[in-house]
Amino acid sequence: MQQLTPTQAAGLQLAPGAANLLVFTVLALWFGSLGLPPILALAATILVSEVPLSWWIMSRVTRRETGGVFDLAVTFPWRNKIPWWQYLAIGIPLIVYGIIVIGALTPAISAAIRTALDLNVPPWFLLEPDPAAFAGMSREMLVGMWVASLVVFAGVGGVTQELYARGFLLPRTQRLGRLAPLFNAIVFAIFHLNAPWSWPGFAVLALPWAYLTWWKRSVKFGLLGHVGMLLVQSLMMAMIVFGLVSPERLAS
Repeated sequence: MQQLTPTQAAGLQLAPGAANLLVFTVLALWFGSLGLPPILALAATILVSEVPLSWWIMSRVTRRETGGVFDLAVTFPWRNKIPWWQYLAIGIPLIVYGIIVIGALTPAISAAIRTALDLNVPPWFLLEPDPAAFAGMSREMLVGMWVASLVVFAGVGGVTQELYARGFLLPRTQRLGRLAPLFNAIVFAIFHLNAPWSWPGFAVLALPWAYLTWWKRSVKFGLLGHVGMLLVQSLMMAMIVFGLVSPERLAS
């Protein structure tokens, strides 16, 4: 397995983020002209930009390491078995942690940074969840957003992000020792180039995913924490779509 320098690892992590920034900007403006919310533009960006580029990079690096063969065991070398009870003892608190950070801490930090720097960010560029805004949307639009949150964000996108950052890149920065997970979490936060005001919150969010992956030599906890958090968000969206809870109640 090839070991990457910090510069190489950062470059590989930020490449999909740079592509996302460009594609999302174009799609968000286009979707806005069609009356579609920017969150759907982000979902489309993940599908047409981030996912294919991430897998292309992983395939290219793996083939270079194996001499031309794409082998998932080489791409994702940390795949230790985890006792079933640890999925409950560690996994559930990890998901709760993610919900608290992404639902409360990150928006608060992001708002404080934008206020402190007096940033005038276009509304369409802000992707922080605002359940109150759902009240004026049609049911069809809500269903579309829910499907995007389930299939793209929690499914294809969340799995790809975690496999790429923790499954693929983290093992290739072992030369950094115990600093490797910290470096991984920070660069993963910066990967979100469309929301630099959210970098501190994203770093805090990803830190336990990175350290658990490094400690256990398994990407499973990162997947559980990351995808589990996104699935809970999708469940909250489903509650709105199917009328189980009002948008105003989730916003309060």
